[in-house]
Amino acid sequence: MSVTSKKAHRTVRQIPKLAYAIGYLTLILFVLGDALFAQEYLNQTPAWLAWFLLTVIALIGSGFYLLKSDWRRVFRQIPIELTLLLTLMFGSVLWSNYPNQTISSSLIQVGIVLSALFFVAVFSWRQILSIFANTIRGIIFAALGYELFISILAALAQASLFGVDENLFQSIRNIGQVPDGRTIDDLLLRNSFMGAWALMGLITFLVEFAINKRNKLLTGLSILLSLVTIILSSSAGIVFASVSVGLAGLVSLLAEGKDRDTRHRYYRIAWAISGTAGFFVLIFRRAVFEFLGKSPDMTHRTDIWRFVFELVSDRPLEGWGFIGVWVPGVEPFAGLIVINGIEYFQAHNSYLEMCLQLGAVGLGLFLILLTRTFIKTWRLGVHHSNALYLWPLLLLVTQLVRGITESRLLVQSAMFMLILFAVKSYDPEDLLEENSKKPKRKQLEQISKRPITYLRRR
Repeated sequence: MSVTSKKAHRTVRQIPKLAYAIGYLTLILFVLGDALFAQEYLNQTPAWLAWFLLTVIALIGSGFYLLKSDWRRVFRQIPIELTLLLTLMFGSVLWSNYPNQTISSSLIQVGIVLSALFFVAVFSWRQILSIFANTIRGIIFAALGYELFISILAALAQASLFGVDENLFQSIRNIGQVPDGRTIDDLLLRNSFMGAWALMGLITFLVEFAINKRNKLLTGLSILLSLVTIILSSSAGIVFASVSVGLAGLVSLLAEGKDRDTRHRYYRIAWAISGTAGFFVLIFRRAVFEFLGKSPDMTHRTDIWRFVFELVSDRPLEGWGFIGVWVPGVEPFAGLIVINGIEYFQAHNSYLEMCLQLGAVGLGLFLILLTRTFIKTWRLGVHHSNALYLWPLLLLVTQLVRGITESRLLVQSAMFMLILFAVKSYDPEDLLEENSKKPKRKQLEQISKRPITYLRRR
């Protein structure tokens, strides 16, 4: 897709409705993949077949529209470290402890790459944000709607009204129940999965509110419900991610338009604050986590990391072979981590996970990819005066911080976003919207001073 003008909002060639449908389907499937195929519940639900069939349809559509677009330019934008990392994933089958799973997991990564390249080639940044915003909005509305429905049923069952008794209430509530006893409303709201999507939604909706002149009321409601969902998720990891996103957003706004020395002074101050805060959280972690209502070991994560470190030490250079999600029954993961009768299927740290699966070589490539992508998205967010280009930076920060306590950065939606941002951040200048005359902070000040005007505007 090519840009045809350099006006305030550069016009992009009309996207076919079917391409939009494929885009929405792809993102929804990644969300479902995060929820249904979370490591702890892998292969414990029959929904995988429907998910697989829909994924095949989405991949066929993605490949079709990728080939119809300027795919040569997109392939040239792929960072060399990403190519090497994907090659290493496939190549690890030569020494993998589970070669069949390595092959299948690597093929899944190819599908993720294809989906990301489809988004890069076909959609503009504004269109991608719109797809994310509408999808996340649907997730949050559905989650809170189901929670409200369950709460109403519980009240009716307790009061014995309208024929709703305790048995009917429990039958509906237990839909989607998983082996550890949690129910679907627990999975939707009270975990880090929903908290992460709510935080990404909050970022997306704030940017959407800043750049769009229409649907301000819907966007404002989405912001409010995102905050409610973050609170209900009760995730300590999301609290830390939110603070990091806030700091990154503040520094990027302050640094815009400043000379190089001033910008770098802001960066040094920000890193110093982050390092100091991290040090105090580590030293006083018991008090911090008790304040957040969590255990000092971050819900057994320190025990999990100790077990994983022992495996890493056995194969420090090459790793055990790429697998993405640990598969139940596969050595050395089978029965490796069982806490309070629950078996865990992830290292709960993306960086440690990468070292476990692809060794020091894979971790090195992974860190290079993350660093270069962060730098590219940072420069895009700081040097461009359109608030739209803060969006990839802040979502990437969310995933980087979330990677400290979760292994999601290697799989599903987080890997998709990483590849999307890593490649699309290399888009040439003529594919970007035109810079505004005022810096982003001035634009945001104007919006904050006239909220009622903006909410009434259509």
